[in-house]
Amino acid sequence: GKMSYEEFLARKLETAPEVGFGVEQESLPQRLFPFQRDIVQWACRLGRAAIFSECGTGKTAMQVSWADQVARRSGGDVLILAPLAVSEQTSEEAAAFGIEVKACRTGEEVQPGITVTNYERLHRFDPSRFTGIVLDESSILKNVMGKTKQHLLNVFGQTPYRLCCTATPAPNDHMELGNHSQFLGVMNSSEMLARWFINDLSDTGTYRLKKHGESDFWRWLASWAVSMTSPSDLGYSDDGFVLPTLDFLSHVVTVDDRADDGTGELFRGGGSLSATAMHGEMRRTAAERAECVARIIGDSPDPWVIWCNTNYEADEIKSRVPDVVEIRGSDPLDLKERRISDFTHGRIHRLLTKPSICGFGVNWQHCHDMAFAGLSYSYEQLYQAVRRSWRFGQHSPVTAHIVHAHTESGVLVAIRHKQKEHEKMRQSMTQAIRETKLVFEKSRLKAEVQTDEVRGAGWRMILGDSCLEARSIESDSIHFSVFSPPFSNLYIYSDALADMGNVASHEEFFEHFAHLVPELLRVTIPGRLCAVHCSDLPLFKWKDGFAGIWDFPGRIIREFE
Repeated sequence: GKMSYEEFLARKLETAPEVGFGVEQESLPQRLFPFQRDIVQWACRLGRAAIFSECGTGKTAMQVSWADQVARRSGGDVLILAPLAVSEQTSEEAAAFGIEVKACRTGEEVQPGITVTNYERLHRFDPSRFTGIVLDESSILKNVMGKTKQHLLNVFGQTPYRLCCTATPAPNDHMELGNHSQFLGVMNSSEMLARWFINDLSDTGTYRLKKHGESDFWRWLASWAVSMTSPSDLGYSDDGFVLPTLDFLSHVVTVDDRADDGTGELFRGGGSLSATAMHGEMRRTAAERAECVARIIGDSPDPWVIWCNTNYEADEIKSRVPDVVEIRGSDPLDLKERRISDFTHGRIHRLLTKPSICGFGVNWQHCHDMAFAGLSYSYEQLYQAVRRSWRFGQHSPVTAHIVHAHTESGVLVAIRHKQKEHEKMRQSMTQAIRETKLVFEKSRLKAEVQTDEVRGAGWRMILGDSCLEARSIESDSIHFSVFSPPFSNLYIYSDALADMGNVASHEEFFEHFAHLVPELLRVTIPGRLCAVHCSDLPLFKWKDGFAGIWDFPGRIIREFE
């Protein structure tokens, strides 16, 4: 006969909807902090996950521990892709945790186990030989050209285990979250945007969260990503993770600002500059700004990083700051790596480079002074560059000197605005993930369901498992019922077994749903109505064999028929 509801739930306990595997605490490196250990266990369980955690919270430790578990569990090999010069660093850090990670430059050097290489060298490897992939500093997904991003999505689309690690995503960069979701095979970014976002017509190409969809969106995010700026965000102690202060000192250089560009204006740089005007202004003021940088550094014996945006700025700085060593985009890979390593290990004292080259992944806690020879409109580049030094493990206050001409003040205003936005988004993400509390508690689906009942004049309110509670309603007593079922296995709402969203497949969802439908029919007065809110669902190549849209409402109608 038909399986009883109780039997169905008991069987469901065995098939928690995750593509990963459980890991015992004992098998993880003892050196991990409790929050790191729990995040690794959670990411192993999911099999495909994102860790958005602040610089210096030990992303490398977490990713190598995850990679180690995947390699052992699957018997396959794992590839870690990292920004330039981070490969050696990853290898050294992994060794401290007793995990062997081999830094390789070509596919020929790969040995069984864990391999780390740079994004720039990916074309020399065969992605199909790896069962696990880690994208270190995965925000690279949006920095890189569409071509590289598309390539990453294509070549790892079939890789069973995937992990993305990066600092908390950039302000309102919902596209970045979409890229991650797509890379992990959770949902296509276009589908994500269509579901929760409105195209902001006042600002082309930008999207904002639909007000009513906000909590739903963050809850969905929390089902595959963990976000933290410090361990206390997830309820752990911040001991050892409190950062020293960070000071931004602004140096305004006064330049000749008479307009000579035929615009009819008396002065240049009023208000915000267009990108073209900005470049013109930057070129004009490069020498004065370089002069100011040289004055700030003076004969300081401490390590300094000087960040610039263009080669002409670099040339002006090199001619004025003694002993400075530059890393330029056109330098060969090996030279770039050697110079980054030389600065990291104190063999070079003054490094001149761009955020696009060294802004990701490197640990420079030994340095607490930096100068930005100019600004760009990208707050994220500024933020990432500062975080090379201002990260957990830094013991001195960090000072970032920002040099700009008075004609470029509009840029500073724009950057400050973006900084506020960034803080706001980070808070809503962390808050959402705190509220869902699903992140780590979902180690096992829970059998017990909270129940409660309240009655009043002409009404009764019941909390509990709908399939069970519907049995207590008398037959032919309901005129109209309204509900929205979980959209099959699209989101995980809670860790209750009885939650219909906790299913491994569409089939299992309808098997669960089938226990509710007959009860609804029984309690409805003949000829009265039932209204169901639902929508078409996305199908994914990795999960369903092909991409497309599935007629979920039609399937519900057939169930009712």
